[in-house]
Amino acid sequence: MLLEIDSLMSGYGKKNVLGGVSLNIGDGEIVAVLGHNGAGKSTLMGTAFGIIPTSSGRVMFNGADLTRQRADKRLQAGLGYCPQGAPVFSTMTVEENLLMGSYAIKADEGWRHRMERALKIFPRLDERRTQRAGSLSGGERQMLALAMLFVAGPRLLMLDEPSGGLSPAMVDNTYSAIKEIASQLGAAIMLVEQDVQQALRVADRVYVMANGLIKFEGHPDQLRKPKNFELLIGL
Repeated sequence: MLLEIDSLMSGYGKKNVLGGVSLNIGDGEIVAVLGHNGAGKSTLMGTAFGIIPTSSGRVMFNGADLTRQRADKRLQAGLGYCPQGAPVFSTMTVEENLLMGSYAIKADEGWRHRMERALKIFPRLDERRTQRAGSLSGGERQMLALAMLFVAGPRLLMLDEPSGGLSPAMVDNTYSAIKEIASQLGAAIMLVEQDVQQALRVADRVYVMANGLIKFEGHPDQLRKPKNFELLIGL
């Protein structure tokens, strides 16, 4: 397995949000994590990437124990994280943002090639190379955040609500780009998404969370079976 999370507990201050979560993701696999607001999905992703401290449990990536590693070390190991809201450097140009995407992995000379490939995947960004990121539309900022992740060249793309705030047409374009990025990198995807139907369309496997725990794991089609339908309509 590429990513193995075992009995993970974490939270904020003295309050645990995750109550002992275990999941795994294989090479090239697309895994969706679904659940209602407050279920712990974003906390799980932030803990896996190292920006939220682990109380107990373990995070293994590509055979290495990263549980106590800083987020920058996890990025260098091949974890890539795009948080909710597509954060970019608003006062920098599009091109400068893409260069920032390469910052942590400059020992890997392939970043130059990936930067040019990113601009081919997102031609609108190529047209706006010298434009400040803060002046881009919401959809264009989402493109830029994904392009920055592509430049870093991770083996696992961790995406938190990539469709948030986008029009239906832009959601389709974004998911097409995500699949192309993953294909070109040979990367797996861990996806947290409120657009349940979109997630079920693209995922190889699904986990459903509630109250900081995993309540279901299986193939997307299994959620549509009568015995699991309550989980689906509760999302």
